[in-house]
Amino acid sequence: MKRVLLLLIMMVILMHPLFADYEPYRADEFPQWSIKLRRAETLLFGSLPITVGVTSLAYSTAQLMGAPQLHSDPLRESLAVIGIAGALSLAVVLADYIIGEMQN
Repeated sequence: MKRVLLLLIMMVILMHPLFADYEPYRADEFPQWSIKLRRAETLLFGSLPITVGVTSLAYSTAQLMGAPQLHSDPLRESLAVIGIAGALSLAVVLADYIIGEMQN
């Protein structure tokens, strides 16, 4: 009996969005600063996997060519590579912001 009740409740919860009315966002629903912040957040976390890969590849290539290690501890070395990648992602966000403000 409990399983049937639980199954019924789960079906009602999961089926509810199918019958809900969709109302698109209005242009004035959110303040402009929150739209810009959301865009920056999306660009930051969207570009982070790409910059981590590029930074890791560039660091490995530099080490193969004879550049010294950043740290002797592998964990600190990985954190340094991720930190550099985060800074590059932040540079992408800053460049997008500057380009967007120059166009307006």
